[in-house]
Amino acid sequence: MESKNKVDVTFLHLRFIGKMLAGFTHEIKNHLAIVKESAGLIGDMIQLGKSTQNDSAQYLEIVRSIEEQIEKSTAHFTYLNRFSHRMDTPLSTFSVNDSIEELAALLQRFANQKRITIEKDFQNDLAPVHSNPSMLQFLVFTFLEEMLTTLDKNSRITIKTEGSNNAVAIRITAEGNIIEGAPGTGPMLYEIGDAVIQQLGGTLSRETGKSMVILLPLLS
Repeated sequence: MESKNKVDVTFLHLRFIGKMLAGFTHEIKNHLAIVKESAGLIGDMIQLGKSTQNDSAQYLEIVRSIEEQIEKSTAHFTYLNRFSHRMDTPLSTFSVNDSIEELAALLQRFANQKRITIEKDFQNDLAPVHSNPSMLQFLVFTFLEEMLTTLDKNSRITIKTEGSNNAVAIRITAEGNIIEGAPGTGPMLYEIGDAVIQQLGGTLSRETGKSMVILLPLLS
């Protein structure tokens, strides 16, 4: 039974990485499309040969738009770079807040598609943990993906972190209506969760309603 869980988790972890990469590339393509459109607009204006004060104001607005898209792209590249380095070693000492922050950023496109809001409520002074950051992201992703699949539009998902009894708690709460007949993973979700949390050396529990709590022990 252990080997089966291991194979299943490995496959799903690879799927998770692929989905994060796919979301990243789509997001970057959108930013580049806006930059291309803005640059083309400037070119059209120059070809018209006009140079009025209104045109200058419009040029500045377009340039600001290009700068904004470049900043967004740079932030996404930073998140992806950090995300990829999470897999450099099986175990490391890391900030739970940072790992969840980059995961939420890479998942934002999927949330936008479903018109679901992902809110973060992080305790700023959390102590670091020593665990597997990539598997933690995979575990959080597993529950977020289930919620994004089964929740109706205009729902809300809150990710809260806080210190709790010599551990870091990650509480994921869904607020909204469930889509009837949505293709969620059902009981398999908790089998995956149990298999992953064993690797992380923590605990996983379900609270009243649509809320999951992951507990990771602090460094001793």
